[in-house]
Amino acid sequence: MNIGKHVKTITLFALFFLLTGYLIYSKYEGIKLKDENEAMKKQINIANKKIYKQKNELVDLRSLLDSQRDIDYEIEVKETDSNVTVMAIHGGKIEKGTTELAYAIASHNNYNYYSFLGLKKTNNFSLHVSSDEFAEAYAMEMISKSKETLSIHGCDGEEEFTYIGGRDTKLKKRIKESLTKFGFTVKKENPKDLAGTSPDNIVNRNIDGRGVQLEISEGLRSRFLSNDEDILQSYVLAISEAFNSIQ
Repeated sequence: MNIGKHVKTITLFALFFLLTGYLIYSKYEGIKLKDENEAMKKQINIANKKIYKQKNELVDLRSLLDSQRDIDYEIEVKETDSNVTVMAIHGGKIEKGTTELAYAIASHNNYNYYSFLGLKKTNNFSLHVSSDEFAEAYAMEMISKSKETLSIHGCDGEEEFTYIGGRDTKLKKRIKESLTKFGFTVKKENPKDLAGTSPDNIVNRNIDGRGVQLEISEGLRSRFLSNDEDILQSYVLAISEAFNSIQ
């Protein structure tokens, strides 16, 4: 028996089967890879469609917010070369009279002016964001560049009075003295929620980290909005005198 011949034959058969198996496996893997590529392409297409849809939804959302800005609220800004900013973040119909007073003080002294005005037909208080949380971009930028800041707010009360809060103790004292001199009533103690002393309060986020917050009663604000222009002018002169005395 020619053992060498048999071994050679067996080896050839083995190589044949191995080669055949490899070709079949390669073909199978090629088909499998092709199927996987097709499946991935489908997934990518689905993902792209979702991304496109989300982009359209974001565009629609921005358009909605822009349209609401003209309907529900608006922002008024006037920048000067002053280092003082006067603001009313609850202006318009949120706390009536605050925008008018802030604008009058700023215009009289050529200070920077900012107001967030509620314009809704009803429920404007839904636009009320607390001073510690108010972070509208334009307001934050203006305040961060200001050395002195005054924030005008409204509080309840039929009587005519003012609460003076904030972290700027020197300016608070001068404003109290000036308002009293001009015949306005300043309450001695502020309610805790109207103190305005939190460092997170937007009025205290200026260069020096301290500002003044005025809480003006509804009774006094009603006078500001009446035909009696003298009282608004007197209040503006009182505030202006206090600022001028420290500059």
